[in-house]
Amino acid sequence: MMKRLSFLLIALLFALTPAVRGADSADVTMAAAPASAVPYFDAATVDLKALLPDPPAIGSPETQKEIDLILEKQKTRTPEEVARIKNEARLNVWLFENTLGPWFTKKGVPVTAAFLDRVDATEHPIVDSAKKYWNRPRPPLQDKRVHPPIDLPKNTSYPSGHSSFGYLNALILAELAPDLKDAVVARGVQIGDDRVIGGVHFPSDVEAGHMLANAIFAKLMANADFQADLAKAKAEIAAVRGSAGGGKP
Repeated sequence: MMKRLSFLLIALLFALTPAVRGADSADVTMAAAPASAVPYFDAATVDLKALLPDPPAIGSPETQKEIDLILEKQKTRTPEEVARIKNEARLNVWLFENTLGPWFTKKGVPVTAAFLDRVDATEHPIVDSAKKYWNRPRPPLQDKRVHPPIDLPKNTSYPSGHSSFGYLNALILAELAPDLKDAVVARGVQIGDDRVIGGVHFPSDVEAGHMLANAIFAKLMANADFQADLAKAKAEIAAVRGSAGGGKP
């Protein structure tokens, strides 16, 4: 009986191991879109090598300049910045609520939420492929003087997923609430910049994230399904803002 139990426990352990390994290798700060969310286009249609430059090499003068900047920001980061960095560690589009208003919640705008899930399902595998291709170690792994105030993500550094996600969603949200465009885009940029202040990304990672976001946005805007869903989201947000007194409908 004991031998049978031992065999079953070992079998169960082997069955669970791939899932655990997969979780370890992923960036747990990057919440994946629901499995039901269908990408607007295949990630393989994006030529990452043509789109993004190679990041500065390990130990290069360019990388050292970036590390020096990170260390300077580390010295001067404020408690407010640390609190914001911790809040942004678990990445999601609802981080824009403090810019758009209290009406911007998953429950409050369900059509828009499903739309943005499809955007995430499109963008996430592109970023993941880029990270795997360039395989750049994060700043604390290149210089032990860098001390992030959050757990270091387990995936690689280039490009910044937070930067790409934040800027892409800012561009889309600016289409949905054009009167708030400046504030929304500034918030998207801040999400990426905070990763440098937090010491988990190089500035060039963030810049590459912006480049990637711009390319994905242009490709989305040329997609008929995306345009149809964008129109539905615009109508929903106009109605919700109008009924909630959330500014211009």
